[in-house]
Amino acid sequence: MAIFSSKSVVDQRLGNHYESLEPIGHPFGCQQLLAKDTKNQRPVVIKSLAIEENTPTGDICCFEREIHLLESLTHPTIPRCIDSFSVDTAEGKGLILVQSHLGGKTLQSHIADGRVFNEAELKSIAKQLLQGLSYFHSKGLVHRDIKPSNISLLATDTEVGQASWLNLGSVQYIQAQRPDALVGTYGYMPPEQIGGQAAFASDLYSLGATLVYLTVGAHLRDLPHNGPKVHFACAKNRLSTSFQEWINWLIEPYVGDRPASAKKALDALNHLPLAMLKRRLRQPAKAQMMPVPITTSGRSYYKPFFTKIRAEKQPHALQLTIPAVGIRSTAFRQATVSLGIGLTMLATALYLMNLLELSFTLLTSLDGLATLTAAILAAAGCVYSFRFLKVGLSQLQVCLLRQVQIHLEEDALIIANKYWLRDPTHIINTKRACIYNISALPDGSALRILTHQNRTQSDRLCYKLTVDDGTLSRRDIRWLTSLLNDWRNRPEF
Repeated sequence: MAIFSSKSVVDQRLGNHYESLEPIGHPFGCQQLLAKDTKNQRPVVIKSLAIEENTPTGDICCFEREIHLLESLTHPTIPRCIDSFSVDTAEGKGLILVQSHLGGKTLQSHIADGRVFNEAELKSIAKQLLQGLSYFHSKGLVHRDIKPSNISLLATDTEVGQASWLNLGSVQYIQAQRPDALVGTYGYMPPEQIGGQAAFASDLYSLGATLVYLTVGAHLRDLPHNGPKVHFACAKNRLSTSFQEWINWLIEPYVGDRPASAKKALDALNHLPLAMLKRRLRQPAKAQMMPVPITTSGRSYYKPFFTKIRAEKQPHALQLTIPAVGIRSTAFRQATVSLGIGLTMLATALYLMNLLELSFTLLTSLDGLATLTAAILAAAGCVYSFRFLKVGLSQLQVCLLRQVQIHLEEDALIIANKYWLRDPTHIINTKRACIYNISALPDGSALRILTHQNRTQSDRLCYKLTVDDGTLSRRDIRWLTSLLNDWRNRPEF
């Protein structure tokens, strides 16, 4: 996305009131600069979004939603909206947001500068952010993109001050989330958010991942895993055992194992270590969560006994063929219903049209007009019957003739739909290095593949293989997820 100079457009709109523009944070899709308001002698953050023909509508909606939130929400962790406007200059059209800033740097910049936070400072940061999250959640809002580069902290060498959010473009009402929209940053997103639906507890996971980064300077994905679970640990002289246990509570992979709300997480933090002792005593048996993704080395690439997926070993490649769903599927029943309705409507329409006899009395008598009306309705029914037949035949073709082919090469993943007597339709053609994430949805109903680049005519970067796309079970989804993650980390066969 093209970025235009915020300084030039701001100067045209407000005069020469801002200086020392420096990049701060890493918001998606727009430019964010730290500046000094010379008129009021205060630091501000200026965000700009360049609008072009190919600018996604979602980016514009996120920018406008952030402006609305800053104007309507009031909390110490939320900056104020000083000004917002649209611009139309020689550099192009765009949106500008000027928001207040307490000063300081992002948490990521503090770590990059060598700052080491002690336990008291980490608790202070966590408490402020939990208070902000409690406020968001009370309004029905979920943040969805908590990370060190999205949080600003005013701090000296000896103490930390106010923490505040820098970027609220990802904040959304929890009921208004789109299941097909992936929002967040890998390394800070919990499993259910990768699946497309963030909960209030998802923000707690991201906060825990942020605290881990502030402590060890590494992302959760870089720490040792036991299946989906990451156990964070450091020296006791660095962080107390109860505080480490509290952080591990936040980063539980299963959403039901985390604190039920930001308020409960804050109450527990205020009463360590007693709260952790109570949790150990009252903790029920862990809910089972499928181990996805799995990256165990040495795994056999030949199909297990429980699957109907056909595996064909080729030189330097492996091809998996998922059979069509067949006549026992829900899709087949839906196809037969559509075909039945279409055939019934067509037969009725032909019968009514057969009753039509062209004569002079057709337009001069009530019986003739009734017959003509029935014929017109029959013609309309005939048209709609073809629509039902078309849908039914298309569904029937998918049920009986479509196979899904997954082709794994050393450095490429190709997924295609193959119909009988037709060339394959390629859906995904991507390099191994361009794959962002391979995981199963929390309920095990689908495999989701996220890519940075797709080399097919379809430009979608997210592919979802569901149990309805072929003769697949939830066990097949788990096995395919394990297999693809093994290939992604160990490409040789």
